Amino acid sequence: MKIDGKTRLVGILGDPVAHSLSPGMQNAALASLGLNICYVPLPVEPEQLPEAVAGLRAMQFRGANVTIPHKIAVANLLDSLDVSAVRTGAVNTIVNNDGTLTGHNTDGIGFIRALAEVAKVDFSEAPALILGAGGAARAVAVALAENGCPRITIINRTPERANQLKTLLVSEFPAAEVTVRAWEADLGESLAQNRLVVNATSLGMKSNLKQAWAGVDKLTASHVVCDLVYSTKQTSLLTAAKEKGATLMGGTGMLLHQGAASFKLWTAREAPLDVMRKALEP
Repeated sequence: MKIDGKTRLVGILGDPVAHSLSPGMQNAALASLGLNICYVPLPVEPEQLPEAVAGLRAMQFRGANVTIPHKIAVANLLDSLDVSAVRTGAVNTIVNNDGTLTGHNTDGIGFIRALAEVAKVDFSEAPALILGAGGAARAVAVALAENGCPRITIINRTPERANQLKTLLVSEFPAAEVTVRAWEADLGESLAQNRLVVNATSLGMKSNLKQAWAGVDKLTASHVVCDLVYSTKQTSLLTAAKEKGATLMGGTGMLLHQGAASFKLWTAREAPLDVMRKALEP
């Protein structure tokens, strides 16, 4: 990659951000198309977020991705939000058009496209269980409701956030049945009632999964289990699901497809998926 006086920047705002696979993936894509843009990691603590967003404008960044823990808070710092960000109440992509910062959310479409690569899901026949209520969980829940999912159950360690997500869904999709269950509730019962399971928490990386989620043995071959944690190793949730013969989706697929959608927003070019996929290989 050649850096010169005309190089534009994009980046990823997060805390932490050192583990992110996005810089490698996005820079490979940018280089493959000969675009004079460089993607950089931007570690930003929560209290620094307003200054960081102002810095994107001041330094004429083309845009940025946004990751944990900023996806919800950043929405109030931008000039405008597109419909995807309004519906989810979260932003994972910022586009800078001549100093105007617009928030988008490509997580939802990234999830749907990644899921389509591993399973053919009739969403009208696939009630869903979502573990978590943060920015990624919001995007997935909205995407599922948009695609006709009739029932969504939310389990989150902080009940207030789960109920905020329920309120958002009910206001946007009155026909959808949305239920909030306590984190301490019997997970096995929820698994038995929902064919599609999405983990949008960090718990999937922990080895003591069965202690944390008593009831995981209720998974079956008819389940589609998605863990949004991306890792070079299979998460403990996916390992347990594999033992039951369930269809699996790891977080790398969603990372790829949400990143491809962000790439197009910044460059107006179709993302080179094969190049990006290869860059994510361990």
